[in-house]
Amino acid sequence: MNKKQLIIEAAIKVFARDGLEKGKIADIAKEAGIGKGTVYEYFRSKNDIFKVIEESVFSDFSIVFEELNSSTLSPTKKLSNLLEQGIDMFMEMGDVLLIIMELWAQAGRGHVHGSDSSLFVEYYDNFRKGVESILSDGILSGEFRDMNKEGVATLLLAFMDGLGWQFVILKDSKKINKIKSEAIESFMRGISN
Repeated sequence: MNKKQLIIEAAIKVFARDGLEKGKIADIAKEAGIGKGTVYEYFRSKNDIFKVIEESVFSDFSIVFEELNSSTLSPTKKLSNLLEQGIDMFMEMGDVLLIIMELWAQAGRGHVHGSDSSLFVEYYDNFRKGVESILSDGILSGEFRDMNKEGVATLLLAFMDGLGWQFVILKDSKKINKIKSEAIESFMRGISN
């Protein structure tokens, strides 16, 4: 593993354990078994590390979304697969999920108060528009009922975020998988024609 990746892995452990505010560069260096100055050779600040973690997660989600969206699957299959794979990704994140939830709240504060930009806002906008496109295709094909596509796409995002939080709270993969199946079936039934 190269030093940059070593620093990111150490940062994930530190931020998951101590939180974004309390986790310090010195703690990351100690966790990685390197000097504090070495961390600064790769990252100017904690915010730079946050951005790398965000970019990594968004890149993974974007790849899954683009593959599904460009596939020849029906709109129903695209959305149900998107929900399933997105929730599975949350479950596989481990400590990164804790950091993402905290970054999500931090991004919201920055967006509302105009103090900071974040990939979260851009990601949610792009994702919402992509889901709206799938919904439009589903309405045109007769698979989905007529609906407020922006509202339903927003609801789908909130639905996935909420299940991510439930995974953190329940800490039980078997229980979450059972809930996931019912939740996806219920969501899809609600938009079907």
